[in-house]
Amino acid sequence: MSYEAIIFDLDNTLLNFELCERQAILGALEDCGISLDLNAVIETIFLQVFETYNSQYWRQRETFSPGELIEMSYRSTLAQLDIETDKISNLGESYWHIFNHSGAMEPDVNEVLTVLAGSYRLAVITNGFVSAQIPRMQAAGIEHFFEEVVVSEAIGFAKPSPEIFHHALSRLDLTPAQVLYVGDSLTHDYAGAMQVNIDFCYYNRKNQVLAQEVQPKFLISELLKLLELLI
Repeated sequence: MSYEAIIFDLDNTLLNFELCERQAILGALEDCGISLDLNAVIETIFLQVFETYNSQYWRQRETFSPGELIEMSYRSTLAQLDIETDKISNLGESYWHIFNHSGAMEPDVNEVLTVLAGSYRLAVITNGFVSAQIPRMQAAGIEHFFEEVVVSEAIGFAKPSPEIFHHALSRLDLTPAQVLYVGDSLTHDYAGAMQVNIDFCYYNRKNQVLAQEVQPKFLISELLKLLELLI
């Protein structure tokens, strides 16, 4: 086992997407003067309803812009919960401003990247928008660790498509055997890495039970374990 580079997924591997999203959803409400308490709505209920609509609308991302999708999610959530406002468009704008500058990280990210950077070339492959992913890495203060950051929007392919992995390998001028990929998603990260014969380290952050046929090269439940594997 002799890797030249470690490539990371971004969301829920290095950055805590769930926390960033929560900060944006609730922060936008606060920015626009919408009080859940005054409307007798529990925060967790609002988040559950919003995320249900959001996941539905994001399936239409080829048709609508990110701003439109978030606005649609707020509109449907507020309607279902009987919350009235004339600031729907403001909510969408505020959400993206907050989210695009949210740098909440998974535990021990700085320590892990600092140590690994001393021995390996580092890169990122992430699904998402350039306008969100790059500023969020900057907000977290981790962008300087990475030689390459490949964002799906920029190249027209998203994980698990093998093209996005081939693109990253080309930019690094490395072969699959020279790279370890670290991610939290079996659907996007594991499936994509397997298609191009890249060794995969599954960051099992929620300690899920794996199906028998799922066999990553490595499995960790905390990022610090990477140092035991690689240093």
